[in-house]
Amino acid sequence: MGYLQKKENRNAAKARNSFVTRKAEQKLSALADTFKLAAKDKFVDERRDTLQRTLNFQGFRYLDNLKFIYNWENRFFSVNYNLQILNLVDVTEQFEEVGPCKFEVQYSMKRHQNDKFVCKVWKSDAERKQEYLERLNNPLIIDRIHMLDILGITITHKPEWGYFRVSVESMIGSGAWIFIPPIMQLITPKEDECVRFMELFELIGDALVNNSVEVENVETD
Repeated sequence: MGYLQKKENRNAAKARNSFVTRKAEQKLSALADTFKLAAKDKFVDERRDTLQRTLNFQGFRYLDNLKFIYNWENRFFSVNYNLQILNLVDVTEQFEEVGPCKFEVQYSMKRHQNDKFVCKVWKSDAERKQEYLERLNNPLIIDRIHMLDILGITITHKPEWGYFRVSVESMIGSGAWIFIPPIMQLITPKEDECVRFMELFELIGDALVNNSVEVENVETD
């Protein structure tokens, strides 16, 4: 799980309006509903598209939105619906531009040993890159990655965006249509696991945009 990285599959928009797609839509709605319950009064509204749900929040420090996407792949006797969770983290006044960058979780061959974020794209100074890696490899973040059985995380940023794009691949929340017997299965998250997901995105958001040197306020007459 996550140790052998495969080519990214982004095909939710290509899904046809079939019986199986409608079954997957029901499971994705159930997944989104669980997250809405976990967010309680911080949930604002929801947008629905084919094999996609976007939840908007208010009241978190960094987490304004989560987009749930089912990317599908055909197997021998099944169709897998692999869950991708997207979060756009807006930069704030505490952010100093670092240029284009990309971070990913690198998994070790031995389960949970030496799993860590690594930098794939960086054009700023080396010291600032190391500061990012130290913040992203916070034990609280790594523990939640292990706890939630996450298959991969990719973080990208470009100066013209004004935000960081955080993409999480998760086994929890994924679904599968089994041909024999015909049944739609969902790896249903518990409400406390949804809370852990939201905590993870909050921690990552803090590590990404809170990168400026704090300047002590000086009172003047």
